[in-house]
Amino acid sequence: MRKLFFGLLSVLMVLSSAVFAATNPEGARSEVLRVVNDFKTKIVDQREELSADPQKLRSTMQEIISPVVDFDDLAKKVMGKYYRRATAQQISDFVEVTEGTLLRTYSAAVIDFDPERLTVLPLARQKPGKEVRVDAKFQLSDGSPVDIAFYMEPKSEDDWVLSNVVINNINFGLTFRKQFGVMMQQNGNDIDQAIAAWQASLASSGEE
Repeated sequence: MRKLFFGLLSVLMVLSSAVFAATNPEGARSEVLRVVNDFKTKIVDQREELSADPQKLRSTMQEIISPVVDFDDLAKKVMGKYYRRATAQQISDFVEVTEGTLLRTYSAAVIDFDPERLTVLPLARQKPGKEVRVDAKFQLSDGSPVDIAFYMEPKSEDDWVLSNVVINNINFGLTFRKQFGVMMQQNGNDIDQAIAAWQASLASSGEE
């Protein structure tokens, strides 16, 4: 499940790209549909060329992801209470480790992602608040469905950011925060060592 999550995350973190009329929740769903199609044309349809050139594959993924993912906000959410203790350099290291490891570990995996197996559902009634929940179903190779909920929130008047992902009722935002907290405890509350453990954890997830 972690491997599935990271594979989807590597593809669908791009859902945080710009959307006009951020006050319209339907715009969040439209962006999901647009980005899935954009990923198909830039990555999946070019898989033969990109499979032979891993560096170009990572570069293409980075071009899509880097301008639109708020890794600084991700650092704040995952590090939790430890974020306030971290130096600017440690936060920068966390961001670099997270982005770099995801790109390096999962680019090869997501090249085989089949957008046709992902169905974005019509928006359900939204709960009060700034987040918009976009539900989707992903079909595994054996035909069984995986329920996915993307939580998006407006970062500014014209931008949406992906704030959380829930897969089969597993809240990965909460899971990551707990995981980093355990790493802090296991490493004597040393943030640098915990970041190194976090990097190893992201990399090992791609091997599951």
